[in-house]
Amino acid sequence: MGTFGVWSAYGAGGRSIRIAFLVSSGYSIACIAYGAWLAASRGQYAELLSPSLYVDVARILLVVSALTIINQLICVYSVFKELRFWVYASAVASLIIFIMLFIGGIMGLVFRSQLTTQIPLRLKMLTSLRELYGTPDMEQVTDAWDQLQSNFKCCGVDGNDTLVIWRTSKWYMHQKAPKHSLPASCVEPHALLNNCAANTVSGRYSCVPGKVEECRSGDLTNPNTETTYTSTCYMPLRTDLLYVVHVAAWMSIAASVLQVSSPVSCRLR
Repeated sequence: MGTFGVWSAYGAGGRSIRIAFLVSSGYSIACIAYGAWLAASRGQYAELLSPSLYVDVARILLVVSALTIINQLICVYSVFKELRFWVYASAVASLIIFIMLFIGGIMGLVFRSQLTTQIPLRLKMLTSLRELYGTPDMEQVTDAWDQLQSNFKCCGVDGNDTLVIWRTSKWYMHQKAPKHSLPASCVEPHALLNNCAANTVSGRYSCVPGKVEECRSGDLTNPNTETTYTSTCYMPLRTDLLYVVHVAAWMSIAASVLQVSSPVSCRLR
């Protein structure tokens, strides 16, 4: 085929390939951003359930999409310079990336299915709250619960185990008098700001002596809704995970499909 053939770097096919790679690169950047956001904002909840495949999906979306951009840059440069060897090499790399992204998408769909039908999320949350929260060797579980309750403005597990469940936890039983009925993460921020001082390093709250009961105690069977979160955490967490993993799974599958354009285009060239 001549220098200016349809599938040369300067032909219509070559220009189409470059445009396709630019679009694919933009999509890969979006995948990197979503994967990083998912790992950063939802990764801590992995301590409350297992298997935590959604964290692996986020990491695959982040890392493999970064590799995709590198491979695409090599491929575009190779098409510009008509470096046949590197064009085919990037095509092989695209096939490998396709497999990795497709597997990541399937993992996300499998996790959604498991969370819906197999993973006893409620039981895992209840066990971690009662047995693990506040223990010295389970700081990650403690942080996961604190962030969950603060982010979703909830307290407790579900309708059968509301915020009253905290009084049956080891965290509550191991406290010395006067005991805190609820962790700081169950209290509205304005109540904590009025009566408690926030530690900007750890993100935890240290209540002012004499004011602690005003922001973390009271009648738990009839709590003050202005200072205490009364909704439970099970359904908000479950619904949120199902949604964000659904998006990540299909983003990964769509990104894998885009990789097919590279080997096909190189074969046509």
